[in-house]
Amino acid sequence: MSFTIALAGKGGTGKTTLAALTIRYITETLGESPLGVDADPNSSLGAALGVEYEKAISDMREGVIEKRLDFPAGMSKERYIEYCIEECIIERPRFDLLVMGRPEGPGCYCYVNNLLRKYLDKMSSNYSYIVLDNEAGMEHLSRRTTNRVDLMLVVCEPTVVGVLTAKRILKLTETLPLSIKEKVVILNKVPHSALDKKVQECLHKEGLEPRASFLYDDEIFFASSGGISLLEISKDNATYKALSQFLKEYVPAGGLQATVGS
Repeated sequence: MSFTIALAGKGGTGKTTLAALTIRYITETLGESPLGVDADPNSSLGAALGVEYEKAISDMREGVIEKRLDFPAGMSKERYIEYCIEECIIERPRFDLLVMGRPEGPGCYCYVNNLLRKYLDKMSSNYSYIVLDNEAGMEHLSRRTTNRVDLMLVVCEPTVVGVLTAKRILKLTETLPLSIKEKVVILNKVPHSALDKKVQECLHKEGLEPRASFLYDDEIFFASSGGISLLEISKDNATYKALSQFLKEYVPAGGLQATVGS
């Protein structure tokens, strides 16, 4: 089984940036090749990693629902869907990437979603780590990807609205059919001057205690603006170094096997 890290947060918090840098940490520091799952309909994790994708799970899913896929003779429907999922995986020397794609349209997707979750659970044995970049509603987590998360990072922007959204996401996780071992709130894009007093008061009122705070980062901003992969920014980048220190505490070397054996 893989050690699964899921990131969630509203748009603009920088969760995709942190997901990409988490993948970089796993490859550079832990020496592993993780699976990145882009489960945000905006599908921007690939761009943050410098990867273009042609096929998404949503394309296969719609094809099954609308009966546009021709199943090869002698191959079961279930096996062909697994084959289509395999075709969607983008393989790179340092990591693999799977893009979920757009939300579901009208119709029943239960069969395909169950097969997808079953296949991803089976495929997890091939990876020591899986990094899931999710939308704020986390529908992919509850219906399509996995029933278990080892570490959930709720990424929060340093505003009152950001804090309230993070609180709603945490409440939402309690209603999902998921086993989440640990949940952590992270403040991202914090001003260099100081965290606003109203934000501090809101964090206290909502009972949220961020485990890490990352300052607004010009290097990451300009890299993203210029379409530069976050795998290419400096190893001395302040956010990457701070995130690495955080992950060192929360993510075991050796994946889930390390926690089982400890």
